[in-house]
Amino acid sequence: MTFQIGDKVIHATHGIADIINVESKEVSGISSDYYVVQTRSLILWIPLINQIKSSLRLPTTKSGFASILEILRSHNAPLPENRNERKSHIHNRLTDGAIESVCGLIRDLSFCRKNKKLNDTETSIYKNAVVKLVDEWQYSMSVSQAQATRELNTLLDESYVLSLKNSN
Repeated sequence: MTFQIGDKVIHATHGIADIINVESKEVSGISSDYYVVQTRSLILWIPLINQIKSSLRLPTTKSGFASILEILRSHNAPLPENRNERKSHIHNRLTDGAIESVCGLIRDLSFCRKNKKLNDTETSIYKNAVVKLVDEWQYSMSVSQAQATRELNTLLDESYVLSLKNSN
């Protein structure tokens, strides 16, 4: 995917950002072009080459949010009980770059949070993922942060009730 200076993008790790420039840099004697990406607190250089598994994507459109809302309100998918498998599973869902994966992870961690205590790492991942989703929601849907947070919590409550019904 090709981005232009001024484009609003979503970075897989850092959330909503802006393409502020394209620069050439020499690293280890090899010159490459990079997107210069400004997040809330960082400036990142993302290589233009190898964009097949890019860490950047466009924000979800308003119409695209309909499917995301369905994921957030749907029945949870249980996380692996084995600590190492669970850690790997969470990592894979976070790093694939798809908002659908992040939303499913938020839903599933939310369910776990309400049933048992998450460990410190999982709590941090959950909170960071929620912040990034709310930021994108606010931008894409043109709503306040408070409204996006309320709507997210309502959907997660619906998912929890549905998941409890289906587990009995």
